[in-house]
Amino acid sequence: MTRTDLRERAVQALALVPLGMLVTALTCPATDLEPPWSDAGSAGPSGGGEGVGGGGGEGVGGGGGESGGDPMEETGEATPPGPPALAAVRCSAPEIAAGAVCVVLGVRSATVRWRTDRAAFGRAECRQPAATVRVETSAATTDPRVVLAPLEPAVRHECVVAAATEDGETPLAAFALETHGSGSWVALTEVLANPAGAEPAQEFVELANLGAEPADLSGWSLSDESGGAVLPAGTVLAPGEVALLVADAYDPDAPGEPPAALDARLVRLGRSLGVQGLRNSGEAVFLLDPAGAIVSSYPNRLGAFADGVSAVRSPARAPEADEGAWTTCGPGGPTPGSIEP
Repeated sequence: MTRTDLRERAVQALALVPLGMLVTALTCPATDLEPPWSDAGSAGPSGGGEGVGGGGGEGVGGGGGESGGDPMEETGEATPPGPPALAAVRCSAPEIAAGAVCVVLGVRSATVRWRTDRAAFGRAECRQPAATVRVETSAATTDPRVVLAPLEPAVRHECVVAAATEDGETPLAAFALETHGSGSWVALTEVLANPAGAEPAQEFVELANLGAEPADLSGWSLSDESGGAVLPAGTVLAPGEVALLVADAYDPDAPGEPPAALDARLVRLGRSLGVQGLRNSGEAVFLLDPAGAIVSSYPNRLGAFADGVSAVRSPARAPEADEGAWTTCGPGGPTPGSIEP
């Protein structure tokens, strides 16, 4: 059975899953994988190769040799390893666990991360109706992470991850995912946790509807690492509309603060954002749908902020999984209500 056959069989075994959900990864059976030393004439790890546990080799673990020591100590050569195998991986928000892999799912992208028991080049591949998207790591690693893009929105994708060494490629796991619909696309685009003025009153989290249809945010919530608040019922963003999630005391025209854009909607969430305001030292911020699924997030990539410095997603339409799109605001300071093109 070829490795291509293995991937085909793993994909065919998948069951359909609801929109936006991932199925548990299917690990390829170890008995179906061909180790790199399986070619005829090569010695296996405990086979009949001369002097390597074969029963009659002279002086190297053969039972009658003078040394009887560790073959690695005697020869300096390690026993050939088997194919790379999956290792345990811990997913952290906004990642979703999909069996043996972790995924951040967006409208047109997905970031996939997994672990292997030894360094190898990683590859992820997703099939979709129009084309197959395939991405490989640029270096051997035990913690591969790739961004699959562009993916078609609102489409089921059959995916597989694999590991490659000089001995060949080993399929590791298969899974399925469905990208979010393209009608409404809501994303966090700016976070000001440490305003130059009053705290927590002047903190804000900016979000935008980047899609082509209205987005009803009734029952959605904004949460930091300590807790959060639910957005008011009837909060609907038109296509292209930008909203500022703020505390009740927020003043869009406060002296010494950057003014909010005139067309920005203010959505007031109570005494503060989060439980006691956003941490100046930096923390992750999440936008959750009514079911508690993470729609968008700021991953706390930049750490602590100086007074009056915000985190900005640039460009605003960067894939949700692209943490590198988050940067500090420009020299003009925060731009509440105005997104980066």
